Amino acid sequence: MTAPSSSSPRRNHQYPIDDHDLISKLPDELLQMILSKLSIEEAVRTSVLSSRWVDVWKWRSHLVLDMNKVLDTTPDKDLAYVSFKLARSMTKVIKNHHRGHLESCIIHYDVLQCKNATLQSWIHTATQLKHTKILTLTNRMPGYLRGYKITSYLRLLPDTFSHHSLTSLSLCGFLVITPHAFGNCENLKTLKLLNIAIPQASDLSEVLAACTSLEVIVLQVNFLSQYGVLKIENNNLKFLQVTFPYEIDRIEVYATCLDVLDIRFIKGKRENFILAGPNIQVNKNAWVSDHGIHTPHLFYNVSSYLAQEKKIICRELLVSDFHDMRRDGSLSVTVDITDPKEVEIVKEVLLMWATNKMIELEIFFKNKKAPRDEGECSTNNRTHKILLEDAKPFPNAAFRVYNVRLYNFDGSNEEEFAFASRLVTQKTVVRKMMIETSSFHPMKKLNAEAAVAKLMELPKGYKRLRIECF
Repeated sequence: MTAPSSSSPRRNHQYPIDDHDLISKLPDELLQMILSKLSIEEAVRTSVLSSRWVDVWKWRSHLVLDMNKVLDTTPDKDLAYVSFKLARSMTKVIKNHHRGHLESCIIHYDVLQCKNATLQSWIHTATQLKHTKILTLTNRMPGYLRGYKITSYLRLLPDTFSHHSLTSLSLCGFLVITPHAFGNCENLKTLKLLNIAIPQASDLSEVLAACTSLEVIVLQVNFLSQYGVLKIENNNLKFLQVTFPYEIDRIEVYATCLDVLDIRFIKGKRENFILAGPNIQVNKNAWVSDHGIHTPHLFYNVSSYLAQEKKIICRELLVSDFHDMRRDGSLSVTVDITDPKEVEIVKEVLLMWATNKMIELEIFFKNKKAPRDEGECSTNNRTHKILLEDAKPFPNAAFRVYNVRLYNFDGSNEEEFAFASRLVTQKTVVRKMMIETSSFHPMKKLNAEAAVAKLMELPKGYKRLRIECF
């Protein structure tokens, strides 16, 4: 529940209330919580109940304005007039009928009936007057479905999104041609461009360069020109999700803090994707199968930051647009398997595939911690319990993966061997487990190959499972 504004009037002392109207006698805070469960249309309707209810809905911290519900049932001959009236009504709601600051504002509208000046006014009111933190603007009929008509262009004034309160911006269904609207956007932490058409890659590079503080970037973008280079350079960036239906010359990503790279679709070769991010390891054209089929691939570095926060970065983004909210495709994960917090995060990530067989799982074991002295009490008892003692399948009995590749597995770490053993014995890996040993020096290679030999002797969950070194 949102804390009441310090300027919120104590309406229960302003208006006479019938003794039998017990609901209206409730404190403002409880009434606001009740109305927060309603749609904005339903909340507004409560204003006619009595003078006590006139202003209650205006203190909602989340505002959703949706033209679609009306326009979808409006005859074509009345569409222009109804859209105009709706736009005026929405302007009135944003500007005159809502008080206090907004946590989030979501506006769904038809760009063909609502001109850019109106949209500019909405944005100005939401940011400058209402200090909105999270702003979402959705065009009812995306420009790419209209052949990029002139009315689908997003023309906004310079520095439109630069207000200090705005930290998250989502745009859906536009043809963006004014990068200067994103000037001086150091305030933004999250930027989502969904179903967006952009003339050329350099325009998007300019937008991203202006947003220097971004930690989350989601791009579902179609470039009208296949020539050019998209450059993403940001040392604050932790999460990057990309969907590019058409090929461009090159994509360059420079992000020292990047922990999650979610490639939904990239049409291009590995050599045209330049990644300079020490936390993400990309060995090959992982998002394209041996048969040339493009599949999603998630690269996930389980960092100490994530372990401390005990959360999955942008979980809703990782599973959105997938059938039954479960991912498909492949996963590359970097983890310290001796850290119980990181093991728990890996488990959560794997469970995103619980109802689908994962195509390939790559596991990069982080460098080992210093070995414990004999008799020293282990600080990783939880990890031992998860990987050595717990009889339940990891991450659960439903998870399956066709192929697994293990990197930096030398057989000397008890937790790593236990983890690999469970993948072999508990019907987790269906076809093949490949363990990289060729990069080790001779002695370490011998130890790793000895550990692989022990894995081969284990009872296999699938009798045809192959275990090999490479």
